[in-house]
Amino acid sequence: MENGMSDDVEALWEKVECKRYELCRAISPSKLTPYLRQCKVLDEQDEDEILNSMLLVSKANRTSRLLDILHTKGERGYVAFLESLEFYYPELYKLVTGKEPTRRFSTIVVEEGHEGLTQFLMNEVMKLQQQSNVKTLQTAELSRKNCTLEDEQKKLRVANQELQAIQQRYNKLKEERNSYSDELLRVKDENYKLAMRYATLSEEKNMAVMRGRDLQLEADQLKHRLNKLEEECKMERRQSLKLKNDIESRPRREQIFELERENEMLKIKLQDLQSIIQPGPLPASDKAILDILEHDRQEALEDRQDLVNRLYNLHEEVRQAEELRDKYLEEKEDLELKSSTLQKDCEMYRNRMDTITVQLEEVEKERDQAFRARDEAQHQFSQSLIDKDKYRKQIRELEERSDELHNEIVHKEAKLVTLESRLRRLSKDIVLDQSLPRDLPPTIISQARDYKPVQDQSEWSSDDSPGEKFQSEEPRLKQDEVLRGPPSVHSSSSSHQSEGMDSYDLEQVTNIFRKLSLDRPFRPSLSSFSRSSASLKPVQELSLLGENLLMDITLVGGNHSGIFISAVQSGSMAEKAGLREGHHLLLLEGYIREENQSISLDTSTQEEAYWTLQHCSGPVKLHYRANFDSYRRLQRDLADGPLVSGDSFYIRVNLNISGQSDCCSLSVHCDEVVHVLDTRHQGRSEWLCAHVDPYNGCDLADCGTIPSNSRAQQMLLVKIQKLVSRGGKEENEINRNKKNLQSEETGLSPDPKASPRMSRASIFLTQILQFVSRVDTKYKRMNSNERVRIINSGDAADPDNELSRSLNLIPYSPVTLQRTQRRRPVLFTPTALAKTIIQKILNMGAAMDFDICKPDTLSKEEFHLKQNVEPFIHYKEKHTTFECITRENIEAVASKGTHCLLEAELTCVKDLLRREIYPIIIYVKICERNVKKLRKLPLRMESEEEFMKLCRAKLKELEGIPCLYAKVEPEAWAGTDDLIRVVKDRILEEQKKMVWVEQDLL
Repeated sequence: MENGMSDDVEALWEKVECKRYELCRAISPSKLTPYLRQCKVLDEQDEDEILNSMLLVSKANRTSRLLDILHTKGERGYVAFLESLEFYYPELYKLVTGKEPTRRFSTIVVEEGHEGLTQFLMNEVMKLQQQSNVKTLQTAELSRKNCTLEDEQKKLRVANQELQAIQQRYNKLKEERNSYSDELLRVKDENYKLAMRYATLSEEKNMAVMRGRDLQLEADQLKHRLNKLEEECKMERRQSLKLKNDIESRPRREQIFELERENEMLKIKLQDLQSIIQPGPLPASDKAILDILEHDRQEALEDRQDLVNRLYNLHEEVRQAEELRDKYLEEKEDLELKSSTLQKDCEMYRNRMDTITVQLEEVEKERDQAFRARDEAQHQFSQSLIDKDKYRKQIRELEERSDELHNEIVHKEAKLVTLESRLRRLSKDIVLDQSLPRDLPPTIISQARDYKPVQDQSEWSSDDSPGEKFQSEEPRLKQDEVLRGPPSVHSSSSSHQSEGMDSYDLEQVTNIFRKLSLDRPFRPSLSSFSRSSASLKPVQELSLLGENLLMDITLVGGNHSGIFISAVQSGSMAEKAGLREGHHLLLLEGYIREENQSISLDTSTQEEAYWTLQHCSGPVKLHYRANFDSYRRLQRDLADGPLVSGDSFYIRVNLNISGQSDCCSLSVHCDEVVHVLDTRHQGRSEWLCAHVDPYNGCDLADCGTIPSNSRAQQMLLVKIQKLVSRGGKEENEINRNKKNLQSEETGLSPDPKASPRMSRASIFLTQILQFVSRVDTKYKRMNSNERVRIINSGDAADPDNELSRSLNLIPYSPVTLQRTQRRRPVLFTPTALAKTIIQKILNMGAAMDFDICKPDTLSKEEFHLKQNVEPFIHYKEKHTTFECITRENIEAVASKGTHCLLEAELTCVKDLLRREIYPIIIYVKICERNVKKLRKLPLRMESEEEFMKLCRAKLKELEGIPCLYAKVEPEAWAGTDDLIRVVKDRILEEQKKMVWVEQDLL
């Protein structure tokens, strides 16, 4: 039986499936779902899935999903679906069933009855009315937004005019720069041409000198050759004379013929004797005689042979002696020739050296003349550049003054536009009152009048933190819910934000804090301190590698004396490049921390100079000057004791530093001024400082070390982190953070796939920003040992990081000493107490020391004219007139030798300091213990809590002023009379002290 019924239901739905394509293209699910929910075939979850699911991207997909859900309901879903088609789409009903629609609505009558049907119809009518009212409110809201956008357009137009004026100014400066650059190029070209001409003439002169030297050398060679030929000629003449003598001393021809004849006769006699000696028969006596004669002859022949040999030997010795004599004579002639030649050469070289010495003396004289001419030209050129820069500076100051006046005019026009837009907004509010439906409750009508949509974060004021803004927006969000209907379902991905502070990824937050610390060393002043003198030598430059530059040289000095080279390693690249002891370093150009930078070393501290040379890489260009007099004076001062290192500047400490717990030997307090004597004390990251006498500005005897700027900033961040963690343990802070986290979900985690740990770290850092900006929370968690001064700086460590721009904290602020002889004007804060304190001081008989500043009363036209010429220090609008305080009013009181009591806000402090007027600021600290003592004073305050909150808010303004202030503690006075007495004593005490001003905040 059940199978048969299921077969019938499937057959019915088969008819619907046959027409599924036409139904999906024609049906709008939003029309059918209210009726189907009334018939109880759909629930709220099914309706939300059909209408709001992200997987169903088109109307056909939603209709198909609706049919699938109804198919699961069986016959009841089929009947309800046909009845909804019968009511909304009769053509489709006829297409599916083939019958005409009757509109009986049996299902809803069976489920709810006739009363349910009537109630359903009434709910639909009320829903349509509510939608109509919401559309009316949306129309009014759009008109309001339109007016707001028109106002913003006008403001943007005014801002565009300012930007156009700035652009014109920029174009003018750019044209001037181009003209100056063209002039500089022209001067460089002229100098280059003169240098080329000078080089050409020098080359021609050198060529002429070399040609003269060559000719002189050729002449000397010719003289040498001539002398040699003369000596050879003399030698040949001697040989010829010797040969002539030999020829003359030879025997004559007659003597030769006579000797020949004698020789022939001797030969004939010899033959005769030989013929006589021929053997033959001789007698015995003759034979004996012949033997004797033969024996005698043999002896005579032997004697003769001995004589002949002796004669031959003598002849041979004579010949050898003659040969030695001739040889020695020739050697003597050669030596005489060489001696004469060497004498000639020596004389020639002596003459040549004399000529070269004379020429070198002439070249030295010409070089000295050229150096003097160059120094005179450079001095004249530098003097002309200084004069030109002075005139350009005057022109720029006048033009900037003109631009400021023009900007003030534009700002006044913008204020007029704002007033006009406010007037139009009021008129729109009146129209909105008339256009709201009369059947709405009065509370909703009043909320609609005051309703303003939440704008972008850029509209937050600098005095409001994100947490305060979210809290102030909570009632507006509730109003928006009342006007627009029920809120949509929140995603479950935000559930992780309800976790406590202790579960955050603190290690990741700590890494972000480390990135916020200052990497570049502290520079006491951004303005360059010139040490130029006419006696100094010109600036020189050289190029060398920067990796090992700090290993090759040793530095001495600081920002007060200048950075000098005290030692250069022998054989290093720095020595080969030309660096020597006593060179004054001025500028370093090159890649420093992988960025092409140009850092002035003339006014840098010793710490910054070492840091710069340590982090430079690649080829760098070093500008220096040979300033040996200043270097010797620096060495003498270091040896005698007036200087410790060459560094000397004053700072204002913005946090408490303990000499025991913070690894230093000097304890300093917040808002205390110390004198820094050495930024690299004993080669460590510590500063050697001395306390300063507040009354004369001299150094006190106690000296010690404090952490360097980067370490002090890390300490400041750690203190803030501890304060935030301490507040996170409080239950009321946790509840408040949970509310703020839900409001910040869309702003902090736009990516739903982001890591929950990263979002928690971002939320924690956001709470730190809230802590810094929220004065009440900060000073409730802070005790006397954790006193910090938090100020923002325009020099962000990372301009692309939003957090670093908001949380760039400064532990040390550079200050300069200002001296004044006149009585200084007095400002009181909180301003609500100023008028009462001034009246009490004047009524207590202090007219000899104090007087009130009488303002000038001006009409509206006079006020605008004078405001354009010179802005007022303070002004107050009263009906149609303005009460203005000018510099002349304050000086008129000071000229009488009295203190000028001012009833003005702290915003005028910077204007006073720019005009070289140094006020005394008295801050009366208000807390729960002494606020009840002020009830006797004629103060206008709604409640004591609001008054204390206002007083604590003034502390943030006090942190931003660029000078010191005096604080009156709650324990110092017991009543109003004691308060006035303490204030008078504090004013007289502050008058005796020196004035320290932070020039970077002006």
